[in-house]
Amino acid sequence: MANYLNFDIYDLQLTNLIGNSQLRQLLISTANWSILVVEDIDCSLELQDRRQPRMMNPDLARMMNIDRYPTTQGGCGACVVLLSKYNPVLDQVDDFTVSSCLTLLCSINGCSITTTEGIGNTRDGFHPIHERFSGFHASQCGFCTPGMCMSLFSALVNAEKIPPPEPPLGFSKLKVSKAEKAIVGNLCRYTGYHPMANACKSFGADVDMEDLGLNSFWRKGDSKDVKLSSLPSYKRNGDVCTFPQFLKSENRSSLLLASFLLWMEMGVDRVKVVVGNTGLGYYKEVESYDKYIDLRYIPELSMIRRDDSGINIGVAITISKAIEAVKECNQHGFHIEENMVYKKIADHMEKVALGFIQNSASLGGNLVMAQRNHFPSDIATVLLAVGSLVNIMNGLRSKELTMEEFLRRPELDSKSILLSVKIQDWNRLMGISSGTRMNLLFETNRAAPQPLGNALPYLNAVLMAEVSHCTTSNGIILSNCRFAFGAYGTKHPLRATKVEEFFTGKVLSVGVLYEAVKLLGAIVVPDDGTSNPAYRSSLAVGFLFEFFSHLFEANVELPDGYMNGYSPLLSPAKQLDHGKIPTLLSSSMQEVELNRQYHPVGDPIAKSRATIQASCSLYVISYYDAHEREAVYVDDIPSPTNCLHEASFTVHASQCGFCTHGMFF
Repeated sequence: MANYLNFDIYDLQLTNLIGNSQLRQLLISTANWSILVVEDIDCSLELQDRRQPRMMNPDLARMMNIDRYPTTQGGCGACVVLLSKYNPVLDQVDDFTVSSCLTLLCSINGCSITTTEGIGNTRDGFHPIHERFSGFHASQCGFCTPGMCMSLFSALVNAEKIPPPEPPLGFSKLKVSKAEKAIVGNLCRYTGYHPMANACKSFGADVDMEDLGLNSFWRKGDSKDVKLSSLPSYKRNGDVCTFPQFLKSENRSSLLLASFLLWMEMGVDRVKVVVGNTGLGYYKEVESYDKYIDLRYIPELSMIRRDDSGINIGVAITISKAIEAVKECNQHGFHIEENMVYKKIADHMEKVALGFIQNSASLGGNLVMAQRNHFPSDIATVLLAVGSLVNIMNGLRSKELTMEEFLRRPELDSKSILLSVKIQDWNRLMGISSGTRMNLLFETNRAAPQPLGNALPYLNAVLMAEVSHCTTSNGIILSNCRFAFGAYGTKHPLRATKVEEFFTGKVLSVGVLYEAVKLLGAIVVPDDGTSNPAYRSSLAVGFLFEFFSHLFEANVELPDGYMNGYSPLLSPAKQLDHGKIPTLLSSSMQEVELNRQYHPVGDPIAKSRATIQASCSLYVISYYDAHEREAVYVDDIPSPTNCLHEASFTVHASQCGFCTHGMFF
């Protein structure tokens, strides 16, 4: 999927307010540093567009190989590429993965794109990633392999930016736990994830060679030295250049916020405001646009500011950058409870979407979809619970709203724009001074078909309460309760204010909790037509019950004769360990007895075409000219004019269809 492009795109000269009729002379610098002048590019084209190449310049279509049919959903990771962008403020190059089926071609102004054939191919030699994916039997049909290779390559590139200590020779700075998570979100239907995880873990500095499983590099019983020497050599800071130095000096246009707002106030039809364009994966476009405005070129919307009142995040900041900003707040809190809150906010946000989607999707875009399209947003629920504020500009007037007011107000029109989101300082929000001691309970919950990734939740919840010991009894008094629930079948997430008021000032007991549970069950009721309504309501009740359950001593009798047991009160410090993402893969060991009697049957032989699949390096004759180019699948070959196709009929034996083409032939 990732072989749509075998050269890097540099310096797409795109001004911020531009129409298709004005978009001319895009400069594209190819891998051999030559310049191709392209004209008449449609602003709405993605890097990997499913439309026919006739819609754009044929030279660009040939070189970009955009005739592959992508999912345009960003959910599988097969088309992942590495995007490198220079940050002049920090004087550093940011390298991150993106989904090419959602990334607008004209949005990568001044960026460099590295694809799987860019790091290795049949002509220049394969990268160790390609060779190890082959040797660990991590490729079957090969459809997902290029995207996995680029996800791992991105992790290796960013690991080199980590300060010392230096890893052993032949390994990266990447830890095994991080290497295994590098391919989270890259979906595979056939091979199984253990071989892929083994290929990734083989680059880890702390890898246990005995844990890598069956492969074609060494035999059972070989020494560690033999195993190390058998792995394809990996050279840190190798020959792959992800970002050329000359791009740092390229000028990039920007737009003042005031000019943009004045322009929007004038009223313009058929305009789409974008940042990462990832919303296209969920809400398909039903109309065409004359102009696309990229908010990342407005500096005021791409800033993160911290002060005593909290952290202010511009709407054009990506979700991954917002997570980093929240994690930094985790390190500067006065209270251990404050650090716990920021840590759990960041942990929950990391469960939202896939990594290569987080790198493109903006925080503001997620909230606008929740407000305008009733998108089941986890981020909106979390920010609602922690008392976040939003800043909206309507015309030339700025207005600050609470998250609850923002979600309940009428849909944002074309003349209104979300500017920033503010996570308030925790001490100020709770009315606590730096020297005050408190016990704070805070937990986020998310029930979804998958714990991580694009799977939308059945329900998400954020629960918070301040607890203190009662002076007149041996009980626990609750105060400052905040309970938010979302994605269960209503338009927006909501605060369970009646339950909050019910708990406030009460001494916690089984009876009090029982009454609160019944009250919550009557509040969290999905709208008509919502799937699994009873299950979603029961999730809310279960999350609330679990949140307070550990505050009871063992063998507490519940109303109606029910019995259950609970552990004593946990300290806030121990709560820091709550909510950890479990190990992605369970440990396993594969024992294979080799018998020379039937040699070579039973030998772990690498698939001969695996490295070629990983690098998308199968050569075919180009439809556009008589030269060879790199392609893989039948669907990549565009049909000539008046081409005869087979008649349509139903094949009940086909599920995903990947193998069906070969069966017909």
